[in-house]
Amino acid sequence: MTCTPAVAGDGPTKPDNSNEIIVTAQKREERLKDVPVPVSAIGGNALLAVNQTRAQDFFSSMPGVNLQFVNNRAQLAIRGITTGPATGNPAVGFTIDDVPYGSSTGQGGLFGAAPDIDPSELARIEVLRGPQGTLYGASSIGGLVKYVTVAPDTRGFSGSVGGGLNMVNYGGQSLGYNARAALNIPLSEDTAIRASVFTRRDAGYIDNIRTGRDNVNSSNVTGGRLSALWKPSSSFSLRLSALYQVRDLHGSPSVDSRTGAPFQQTDQIGAGPSHSEVQMYNATIKARLGRVDLTSVTAFSRNSNSDRIDFTASPLTAAVFPLVYPAASDFGHVMMTGYSVDKVSHETRLSGTLAQSFDWIAGGFYTREKANYTIDSAATNPLNGAIYGYPVIWRDSATYEEFAGFANITARLSERFDVQLGGRWSRNTQSMIHREWTMLEPDPAPAAHRETNPQASGNAFTFQVSPRFKPTPDHMIYGRVASGYRPGGPNAGCNTDPAEPVPCQFKPDRTINYELGAKGDLLNRALSYDISLFAIDWRDIQVTQVSALGTFTYNSNGGKARSRGFEISLEARPTDRLTAKMWWSYVDATLRQGFASAVLYAAPGDRLPYSSEHSGRFSLDYEAPLRDGTKARLGISATYVGERKGEFVPSQAEAPLRQSYPGYVQFDINGALNFGPWNVNAFVQNLTDKRGLIGGGYYNQTNFNRYWFNLIAPRTVGLSLDYSF
Repeated sequence: MTCTPAVAGDGPTKPDNSNEIIVTAQKREERLKDVPVPVSAIGGNALLAVNQTRAQDFFSSMPGVNLQFVNNRAQLAIRGITTGPATGNPAVGFTIDDVPYGSSTGQGGLFGAAPDIDPSELARIEVLRGPQGTLYGASSIGGLVKYVTVAPDTRGFSGSVGGGLNMVNYGGQSLGYNARAALNIPLSEDTAIRASVFTRRDAGYIDNIRTGRDNVNSSNVTGGRLSALWKPSSSFSLRLSALYQVRDLHGSPSVDSRTGAPFQQTDQIGAGPSHSEVQMYNATIKARLGRVDLTSVTAFSRNSNSDRIDFTASPLTAAVFPLVYPAASDFGHVMMTGYSVDKVSHETRLSGTLAQSFDWIAGGFYTREKANYTIDSAATNPLNGAIYGYPVIWRDSATYEEFAGFANITARLSERFDVQLGGRWSRNTQSMIHREWTMLEPDPAPAAHRETNPQASGNAFTFQVSPRFKPTPDHMIYGRVASGYRPGGPNAGCNTDPAEPVPCQFKPDRTINYELGAKGDLLNRALSYDISLFAIDWRDIQVTQVSALGTFTYNSNGGKARSRGFEISLEARPTDRLTAKMWWSYVDATLRQGFASAVLYAAPGDRLPYSSEHSGRFSLDYEAPLRDGTKARLGISATYVGERKGEFVPSQAEAPLRQSYPGYVQFDINGALNFGPWNVNAFVQNLTDKRGLIGGGYYNQTNFNRYWFNLIAPRTVGLSLDYSF
């Protein structure tokens, strides 16, 4: 997919007279059309132009990518490789400047949620489809998302300020806003710093008719970043970066279909709010050692979040609460969860060229994570929110440690043909201390206590083989066989109770991707194309099950699944002023083996959750010069998301009730005026006010309420103003 480039000063850019984009998908700079990997990319400025400022907005227009929600956070599924949003270990990996983001396991509570970084600090986002286990390691069995931030620039003083307002349908008088500022300061010829801050309020549009609060799903995000670059010579550079961000969601984004009115909910008093913080500190050294390039990336990150979820519809509420509190006539159930992950990671890699015919890269990787997970399951009075007590209290502490070594070599057998070979070996160890209590009253000491200490370990070898043929400099045909690995792990509530058995470990799962693709330009680069055919075999798939009483979820393994399909992207530039883009994705992601337990059922041939069989997007952008140097731009787009299936059901008898999400089309319009350093953008998102379903419904493992759904945002209109200097 041809994409928007990074802006000047952000790192690699496209040449002035071409549509070429430079990406780092394979940990080295390459033209997008030369990379034998299906990659989509978009620049931060392009995201701001159309007001795509949230994580869920970033990926709405990427081929083969589907959005899921869990605990108020956006998750991704790429090419259908998912068994649901709450499945323990992430299937899509994320990096920020080559630093792994989030937890490698589900015990960190982030469940593979996408980082919500303001696009003003992004040079670009790269989305790599298919397993990326060789260069990027565990938990990228479906694909990888790379965030590339804006680097300090020693060439001159610069900066920008900007902000905007928006109004969402059904939000009443509630306004959303954003404001941002960035400053780049050269301290000397070889040193520069860049500092930035931003704040954003997303207006709410869902009313809670139980509590009487309007627009409860509004949210605030505030953050900043500081980066310093020291480059004393062309052969050495040191870059230090610090990122901090805090996000507060004031209420759940779920709506209750029983109310009979759009965008209303019935969440319990005290449920809905969510708070998260992200800190990341990293140091990157690049050095030229003779004929070898060295890159060293060391980082520390701390991610934490807390949620208050309405669990009233869970089996635990009906089965246990009346027995524990016989004097109460009605119950609410507010589950208060907390997660935190401290993560240290380091990677050193070397690269070079041998005999002018072999390009190579080799390195080592280490990470250690310390995660804490808490649950306070509160029995509440639904009339006033008063707490009767805490029938379930969990305190988990988990560690994850991994060592890995990897190598990749490209053998240029002729000027037109080369072959890439790569491998990665890794070993991980995991341990957990799980404690649980029951506290029948709000204040006294816990009345009961149980402790387990499950552990797990494993090693894996992943590989990739990619032959590449270039009949001309403007065309490339490639094949790709690549594997991915996701570690298994321990289960917190493991036991040998025959009435509710929970395994103490679950196994890793693996994918192998077979791909044939082609990229290139036609008609003197007036038309670009990117086509890929793929088949992914997935075995020992990890699935999440719910305990019989609905007290907790745990992980286990199913059998085999398969995803097959194609992706086609085209970009046409019939004139210098007009650009037309389209992509279409077909993904047939199904189970090859069914599974059945006391609480989960799926049959061979069942569709994997949340994957669209068909999806696509078409957009037109027209830019025209006006007098006095002013430029005007107008863009329109239509995005189609096909029908999807929800999570697997508890039993064969309930298979006909499995949730379906109808397909929908979202239309967006945006326009801009650029005059010198000033830029004015206007936009309308979801022009026709479509109510597309993207989650919830029957057997949702995060809320158990078949009447609760997540929808795309209603029609949103906004205006922004930016000044650059």
